[in-house]
Amino acid sequence: MSNYKGSARWKFVVLFSIFALVVVACGDAAEEVEVEEEATETTEAPATTAAEVVEESSAPEGTFKLGIFSDPQGFNIWDALDVQQDFWTYATLSPQSVTLFGTNYPTYTLVTSLASELVETSTDNGDGTFSYTVPLTQGWEWSDGEAIDANDMVFTYETVRDLGMLGAWTYNYPLATEGEDGTVSEGLTNIEAIDDYTVKITFNFDPGLSIWQYGVGTASIVAEHYWSQFTADRETLLAAPGDVAPTAGPWEYGTLESGAFYTWEYDSDTMWFGGDTTVYANGGVSYNLDNGVAPVISYEFGDLSGDTISWTDGPFVGTVEFSLYGDQDAAYIAFQAGEVDFVINPLGLKRNAVESLISAGDVEVITNQSNGYRYMAFNTREGAFPTSNKEFRQAVSCIVDKQFVIDSVLAGAVLNMDGQMPPALTSWVAPVTGVLAECDGLSAEERWNKSIGILQDGGWSADSWGEHPGGAERAVAPTGLKGPNGETMPSDMLLYAPGPGYDPIRSTFSLFAADWMQQLGVDVIARPTGFSVIVDIILGEETCDDWYFYMLGWGLTPYPDHIVDFFQSDGDACAGGINTPGYSNPEYDALAAEFNAAKTVSEAQVIANQMEAILFDDLPYLVLFTPPLIEAYRSNIEFPFTEVLGALSNLTGLPGSVKVND
Repeated sequence: MSNYKGSARWKFVVLFSIFALVVVACGDAAEEVEVEEEATETTEAPATTAAEVVEESSAPEGTFKLGIFSDPQGFNIWDALDVQQDFWTYATLSPQSVTLFGTNYPTYTLVTSLASELVETSTDNGDGTFSYTVPLTQGWEWSDGEAIDANDMVFTYETVRDLGMLGAWTYNYPLATEGEDGTVSEGLTNIEAIDDYTVKITFNFDPGLSIWQYGVGTASIVAEHYWSQFTADRETLLAAPGDVAPTAGPWEYGTLESGAFYTWEYDSDTMWFGGDTTVYANGGVSYNLDNGVAPVISYEFGDLSGDTISWTDGPFVGTVEFSLYGDQDAAYIAFQAGEVDFVINPLGLKRNAVESLISAGDVEVITNQSNGYRYMAFNTREGAFPTSNKEFRQAVSCIVDKQFVIDSVLAGAVLNMDGQMPPALTSWVAPVTGVLAECDGLSAEERWNKSIGILQDGGWSADSWGEHPGGAERAVAPTGLKGPNGETMPSDMLLYAPGPGYDPIRSTFSLFAADWMQQLGVDVIARPTGFSVIVDIILGEETCDDWYFYMLGWGLTPYPDHIVDFFQSDGDACAGGINTPGYSNPEYDALAAEFNAAKTVSEAQVIANQMEAILFDDLPYLVLFTPPLIEAYRSNIEFPFTEVLGALSNLTGLPGSVKVND
C-alpha cells in the first residue's frame, strides 16, 4: 500500500506526488530531481519569450507511451481518495485538484502552490483555537475557465465534513470530532473564505508540521462549481463522473477503454505549462513562470547555495497514453517490442530482466532508492485471535528469517528493513529493539526455540511442543496449540499476498512466512491474491476486520508522518482510516498527538523514535524489506533528471517534463 495525502498521499504500494507532475506552474510543480555530487556547473534554462511559449504550448506533438500492469479502479478523485486507495488509480488520475503548498524534490523543501506565501505561524485566537490566514494567488483557473479561489477549499472541507468522507479525506482534513464520552479530539474546526482569495483555517489546538504544513497545507482542493451538483450524499458523490471533471493541469481525459488503455490529451486552452526550476544541493529551490497566460510566479525557498541543476517544464507531448498489460512480464515484452516508452512499475524491474532489456538496444537502465517498504500486517483487533495476541506476533516476527530469504533466495535483490523509516531517511531511522533485535543473527533452530519460548512465557499451551532437529531441517511443529486463555487455534488461516506475476518477491516471502508459522503449529496458507482484491478486503466496510495476515507495501511522503496515520487508534480502517491492523495503544496515541504538535523536524524525530520503540514491542506490522528500484526507458526519451528518491514511476514518469525525441 501507499499513502496519499493532499495532492500526493495515501496511495497503495507507492505513494509520491502525482498532481505535482502536471500542476507545473504551482509549488507542486517542483518536480523530483537529485543533484549529482560531481556536478560543478549550472545548466541554464533556455531563454524563451512568453509569446514563444504560448505558441509552442498550443499544440505540442507526440505521444508519451506508458505501460501499466493493473487496471485503475475509476476516474473520480473523491472515490480515489475515499475508498479506492489504489496506486494504479492514482497513476492514471487526471489532475482534478490543487493544494495550498507543495514539496520540491529531491530537497523536500516546502514551497508555495496555490498560496501566494508560505504561512508557517498561527494566530492564537485567545479562545483555545489557532488560525492560519493564507492569501491565494489570483488568476489560476480550472480547465473550463472557472477561477480557482478560496471558495473551492471551503467547499471541499465542508463536503468532507458533511458527507462523512473516509480514507485519505480524513487525513487531508483532520476534523475535530466529539467522542462518545463527550471529549473533542484535536483537529480542524473550520475553514472560511475571508474573501475570494484569502482563506482562514482554524484548529482547536496549535498544530505542528504534520497537521498544518504537510497536512491541511497540502490537502486536495477540488472545483466547487462542478462537484457541488453531486453532494446530495456520499454515495452519489463517489459515483459521479470524474472523466469530465475540470482539471488543474495541462491534460484532460481522452480515450478511456476499461481493461485496455487510457489517454490524457493536451488541453489547448490550458494555462498550466512552462516554468523554470533550479534546485540547489543544499536544499534550496527557485521557480519562475511567465508564460503569458498564467499568473506570473517567482519564488525562492531554502538554502540557495551549492551545485545546481535546472530545467524547463513542458508539456512537450500532446498525449499521454497508458496501455494495460496482464503483468510485469507482459509489460516489459511490450517495452522491448517498442510499444511503450516506459513501464510504470512501483515494484522496480526484476533484476533477471535487466540484461535482456539492455541487450535489446536503445534502452537506458537506472536505479534509485525507495522511500517506502513492504510489510506483513497482523489483524490486532479484539476477537482476531491469534493475531490479536502480542506474544503470537512476536513469535512469528522472530521465526521469520528475513535475511535468509534476502540472501539465500533473492540473492540480495532487496534490503532488510525493520522499522518505519526507510534507510534513505537516515536522520529518522530508530535503533532496533525488542524481539527483532534479540532474534537478529540467530540460526533457524535458535529462532524456533526463541519463538516457542515467547509463546510459553506468554501463557500459551500445547499438547506437545515439538522439537527442532537442528541445522536446516524443518521443526517438528507443536500440536494442540492453545492461547493463554485456552483459545483453540483457527484452521486454514490465509496470508494474502500479491501473486508471482505481480510481485515475485512478496509472493516468495509469503511462502516462507507461512511455512515458518506452520513450524510453530499454526495452520496458515499463503494465498496469492490480486493487489486490488487485498485492498478491498482490508479497507472494505464489511471485510476490514475479517482477515489474519496480508502483505502489501507503502510508499511514503516527504514528511514521514505515516508513523501516526498507520497506527493511531482513531484511524482504524473500519472507521475509514488507514490503520489496517486496527492497532490501539493509548501510550502510542499520546505520542502521536505530540508528534502532530511538533513544530520542528528535530523535535518530531525524538518523538518518532519513542513511537518506534513501542511498535518494535507490539508489532502490528512485521516490516520486511525496502527494494532498490530499477527502471528502464527507451533511449529516445529525455527526462529532466533520473536520480530521484522513490524512482520515476512514483512520479508517473514525469509527463509534464518528458521529451519524446524522434
